[in-house]
Amino acid sequence: MDKIGICGVGLIGASWAIGFANAGFKVFVYDSHKESFITFKETSKKLIQDIRIINPAIDESKINSNIKLDCTVQEICEDAILVQESVLEDLEIKKRVFEQLDKFASKNTIIASSSSYLLISKISEFVKGKHRCINAHPALPPHIVPFVEVAGGIDTDSNIIKKAVSIYKMAKYAAITVNKETEGFVLNRLQGALLNEAVRLHEGGFASMEDIDIALKHALGIRWAFLGPFEIMDLNAPEGIKDSFTRYKKGIQNLAREQNSVPGYSEEYLNKLEIDQRKRLSYDVRNERVEKRNKMIALIRKLKLELGEDI
Repeated sequence: MDKIGICGVGLIGASWAIGFANAGFKVFVYDSHKESFITFKETSKKLIQDIRIINPAIDESKINSNIKLDCTVQEICEDAILVQESVLEDLEIKKRVFEQLDKFASKNTIIASSSSYLLISKISEFVKGKHRCINAHPALPPHIVPFVEVAGGIDTDSNIIKKAVSIYKMAKYAAITVNKETEGFVLNRLQGALLNEAVRLHEGGFASMEDIDIALKHALGIRWAFLGPFEIMDLNAPEGIKDSFTRYKKGIQNLAREQNSVPGYSEEYLNKLEIDQRKRLSYDVRNERVEKRNKMIALIRKLKLELGEDI
């Protein structure tokens, strides 16, 4: 059985652990904070129930037996085909962690970071084995969202990227390759563009937070669950994608000219966002909303699977 190392068992690391274990990998988990393992034991049952919505036949005991908790750094690295780092999004912390992982990892082990924005070239700056270091950025939460984008740095061996993509596909993830190193990769560059425009619309007084969310939840989001932007444009005009862009390019270009400002994200504005959002969703029920989010994602995955639209 292939071995996966998990470094950091917070929200993302725990989700990775369950996802890999569900796919049949033997998962060894390390975290510098011992209390994280107590939290993991409490949350893993909920994560497994999310997967059960997609596949009612899953074996919970088998998933649990595939996970070994409270390991050392050396234990998660030794003979692993891949080590998935999921510590804090802090460059200096990740640099130190990668030096440790490179020190203990077997020579054929791939070392992957779950970083959302930090480039692997910077994270692996002082690592001897730079050739085997990659970004492998998931979509949250990775135990039920079957996506990872794999990006190498200037020193990453192209064969390592191919091998990593193959491993993630074996783990039932839709793995894509980012051909050029760029901050935010593909997923967060797309998401960031949307978030910036949402803030521009809200801060400019064009629409409320509630109505902006509605536009996404009940319009774009429904299509985006199974169509990407290029396929949407292909289906939006009688003659296909070229016809669609020809019809709408002037309007799209006009919007782009208006959307070239960068929101300030001032402390005052962020405080206002927090106050307004807590009126919509009080903090004491926020965890319930997270659990509902996971169940909704799982149900969408189940529907896509039934209709032949899943990976």
